[in-house]
Amino acid sequence: MINPMRIRWVGIALVVFSILGTAAVMQFIVRNEERYETQEIISKGNYLASLIALHPLEDFNGKKREIFLRTFSEYLFSERLLYCLIHDKEEQPLMVLAPQGLPAAIPKDVQLRSLHSMGLTTQSYNLNGLKYVVYEFAKPIIDSGGKTGTVRLGFKGPVISIASPDRISLLAMIAFFIFATGTFVYYGMALALKPLKKLYQGLGIQPDSCNAGAEIQKTAGFVSLIKDMEQSFFQIKETLKKTESENAVIAGQLGAATFERNQISKIIDSVDFGIVITDIQDNIRFINAYMANLLKTDKEDLINRALFDVLPDEHLRNFIAHRDSIKTAPAESHIETEFPLYSPGEMFRISLSYLKDNAGSVVSKMISVRDVTQQKVTEKTQHDFIANVAHEFLTPLTTINSYTEMLIDDEVGDRELQKEFYNTISEEVSRLSTFIQNLLNMSKIEMGGLTLDSGLVKSDWLVSDCLMAVEKAALEKKITIHKDLPDNYPTLIGDKELLKTALINLLGNSVKYTPPNGRIQFSLSESDGEVVFNISDTGYGISGEELPHIFEKFFRSKSPQILEQKGSGLGLAMTSEIIQLHNGKIEVQSELNKGTHFTVRLPREEFYLGTQ
Repeated sequence: MINPMRIRWVGIALVVFSILGTAAVMQFIVRNEERYETQEIISKGNYLASLIALHPLEDFNGKKREIFLRTFSEYLFSERLLYCLIHDKEEQPLMVLAPQGLPAAIPKDVQLRSLHSMGLTTQSYNLNGLKYVVYEFAKPIIDSGGKTGTVRLGFKGPVISIASPDRISLLAMIAFFIFATGTFVYYGMALALKPLKKLYQGLGIQPDSCNAGAEIQKTAGFVSLIKDMEQSFFQIKETLKKTESENAVIAGQLGAATFERNQISKIIDSVDFGIVITDIQDNIRFINAYMANLLKTDKEDLINRALFDVLPDEHLRNFIAHRDSIKTAPAESHIETEFPLYSPGEMFRISLSYLKDNAGSVVSKMISVRDVTQQKVTEKTQHDFIANVAHEFLTPLTTINSYTEMLIDDEVGDRELQKEFYNTISEEVSRLSTFIQNLLNMSKIEMGGLTLDSGLVKSDWLVSDCLMAVEKAALEKKITIHKDLPDNYPTLIGDKELLKTALINLLGNSVKYTPPNGRIQFSLSESDGEVVFNISDTGYGISGEELPHIFEKFFRSKSPQILEQKGSGLGLAMTSEIIQLHNGKIEVQSELNKGTHFTVRLPREEFYLGTQ
């Protein structure tokens, strides 16, 4: 007969055992999941901050900023990312992607440490009103060996809730499993020991009797052995379950790591500069698509190859060897070199960074390769422009200064000669004024601040003013200007003064760059609703290599005949901008030593003003 009290106590014990077991299992699962998600956040934050910091500061302004946002949109607008802050060298925010008011709520000590750190920084803090920990990752933006800005990323910490539907279901399943297992084991043991109980009762012997027979002792030993075996099997089963659970966690971590690596690889492949990661022996371990395209080789064929076999550049070899030998060097430095085997004529800037493990030991090197050819061309063009501008200022100022000193010292007594000096000074001042006005107009055009004073423009007056402006210079060089003009002049809508500036620039260039006794042809006509100006000359012409660049700001031909003439490289650039502001077009045809032909097309007004 079963004792009711025993059943009750056994039931209570099973319930308590189920609750404790369930709580222990759930606590283990929650801690393990929280630890895994925290490691994932730290890994992703470090990688993303390091990757964004590779971009120069100008990538976060203007059109480049839009490209940057599109490239990183998958990460910058994810639920996990809380904010993205880009600071300039003065620690002022250059780009802010964050909820309103959040950047100001970040603790000051966190901000200061992130902004003043010279390496990758990871911090965690709590914000009032938020249930989760915030992890901030910061990395300085290094360019030309100096810090130019800072990247700061904030990620939401993991929030593991037991009250979620999935975990409540899991909790119920675990509790049921533990309770059912305990019940099954208890009643299974009771059923297994029932024959022994009957045996004891049949023999009239109590289980705890000291006079039990040898057979009963053997039976009791056998039962004890069964219990030990059952316990061993249960432990083995639990060990197998734990091993399977750990394997599942490891498989999940490997899957997440693989996914993360693939995503980061896609991002690195999308950047517009080369990235190569090598081990400490300079064997390539990773290379992005840009660099593989530069080397004209598949990425897979470059992995595990020696870096200097792929890029046999002596400057690069010496640079890396020097950086390896000077451990106290800055975090990043660079050289500029060429790769004539792959991109002849192009200049590349190479930067080197060292990647370290948690212990601070260098485990690999990251080399970035940027094409700075256009930057170098721009720098040279600007340098040439400054030299030309200085010359444009210096020449008339020297003339003005010399003539003024002679007039002040009464060195010129002849009245006619004095008058000539005064006229020369006036001309030089006018020339300076025109040059400065051209500079200001070009600046306004670039900044979008040049407004058109539009109105009806009579083309006959426009043509007359432009031809009159260049007649004197043409007569001095005995250049003939042939005019082909219509009987009825069409009307334009536009800014007369700016249109005069554009046409005078073209006519003035024809006079300036045509040798003495040359010829200029000027015509005005209508075609397909457009007013067409044609200006051709028998001048020095422009080579085919230089022709695509003549409308670029600061550009001047390298032809010796053209360089002999004064000029700043602004005229044609400003002319092109003015024509475009009037919704017109400008075309050019030229051959070296065969002259140049410009065609300007402007929209025609639908009626004529006549001749008044």
